[in-house]
Amino acid sequence: MVFKRIDRYVTVSFLVRFLGIVCLIAALYTSYDLLKRLEEIREVGLARGLATLGQYYARLLPVFLLDIVPGIVLVAAGMVMVQMARARELLALKACGTSLYRVMAPIFFWTLLISIAVFALRETFGPRLVRQVEALSHILDNDVENQLLISDAAHNRKVFIGQYDFSRRTMKNVSVLDFYADGVLRRNMQADGAALTTAGVLRLRTVEVQEFDASGSPAGRPTVLRQMDVDVNLTPMALVELSEENAQKGVRLQTLPELLTQMRRNPDIPFFRVSFHSRLASFFGPLILLLVGLPFLVGFERSVNSRFLGIIVSIGFAGALYALTFIFTSMGGTGALNPVLAGWLPAIITGALGLWLFQTMMT
Repeated sequence: MVFKRIDRYVTVSFLVRFLGIVCLIAALYTSYDLLKRLEEIREVGLARGLATLGQYYARLLPVFLLDIVPGIVLVAAGMVMVQMARARELLALKACGTSLYRVMAPIFFWTLLISIAVFALRETFGPRLVRQVEALSHILDNDVENQLLISDAAHNRKVFIGQYDFSRRTMKNVSVLDFYADGVLRRNMQADGAALTTAGVLRLRTVEVQEFDASGSPAGRPTVLRQMDVDVNLTPMALVELSEENAQKGVRLQTLPELLTQMRRNPDIPFFRVSFHSRLASFFGPLILLLVGLPFLVGFERSVNSRFLGIIVSIGFAGALYALTFIFTSMGGTGALNPVLAGWLPAIITGALGLWLFQTMMT
């Protein structure tokens, strides 16, 4: 009965603080980012800008919070344990024969559930949300991308876009190349401008159309049309992924199965294997931070007498985990380290350290 009361007490204390920190960080981040985008809203237009901004934050906040959950878990757990230590509740529980391990058990249980939920959301909705965030960010920033080449295998054609305006979804200097089944050029459509409609239609303006026969030779003279609709397997999201800025974010735009496919298609490129194993190892991030951080907050005599010291050391180890991940990922990507080891070593090293600290703390 006593244990059940302890479990309920620690559970409620932990979850209330966890959700409170999540809401606080979401509010602070939204306020900070909103101040930076006020000018952009005026340029896009107030009504359209606010609507786009609402969609942007509805997708950005989940992506942002999923990335910082490990740190939030450590802060929430630390607040609970420090408060119990200050109120002499831990001392009373120890006097009754209840170990510190038993008191922390509910925190680790809920952290495990949070880790499972975060991992599942990140691998199902995460990449889609990242794509949508990038698309909406390009619109809010009034970005213009140059020199885009899209292969439309469904229609056996290629589209070259000289300039694309993300906010207006308009294009300049567009060339659409149709091909025969054997790869020979069948038709070349060159337009001064174009617009991508929601129905998957590319509406060309002032178009010069040149037909070619099966041998690739011009068939007749070019025809000039004021407007021409072309079916394309193309979306604004695909244009976002093709932009130079997001080429470096390609891994975040892919799920684990997609990364696995990239590994098989590119066995000589270690980057995809490193990213795949690093993503798997990230599941244990919140648990590892608890193993390392909690002993320094309430597990040693010096940290019990100096909470500030415990907090500083915990933050230092959290930063060390991210630094190790970056270092080993970089080494694996360049081939200096086995990709599997590069993905798992940061979790293994810090996890082993955390287990040792947990065994040596005062219980």
